[in-house]
Amino acid sequence: MRLLLKTCFGSIDVDGNLTERCVKDEDTEYLTEVLDGIEIDGVRFDASLSGEDTLEITMEGNDLSALVIPNYPSKASVVKQIVHKSWEGRFTSSVLNKFIRKTNKILDKEPCNREKRYPPNIVLIREIEEISE
Repeated sequence: MRLLLKTCFGSIDVDGNLTERCVKDEDTEYLTEVLDGIEIDGVRFDASLSGEDTLEITMEGNDLSALVIPNYPSKASVVKQIVHKSWEGRFTSSVLNKFIRKTNKILDKEPCNREKRYPPNIVLIREIEEISE
């Protein structure tokens, strides 16, 4: 199964508080390439840029479901865990939370992010949809 995630890079501080939504700068294309091809629990993540500030990520693997609640914060300043809407989404929410943690660690270590006021260091998922085969 394949899922399409419509996402953007956000910026969080050391306490996990959201400091900036949809960060795009001169390194966005490079950071997208860094995330492309990550695999977690048998699920492959392919990342590409689309439009002005949209990062599209395709998830491919078994037992995936779009029945999860994304982590894009509407009003809150804290990025929440991804949760499942039903039993079918349990595996997907687990893999996505692992992906968010892993990519946060990768992005935090990137030299291009060290001196930025709002470094793009977290993936904020806005929408999740199933892709027809």
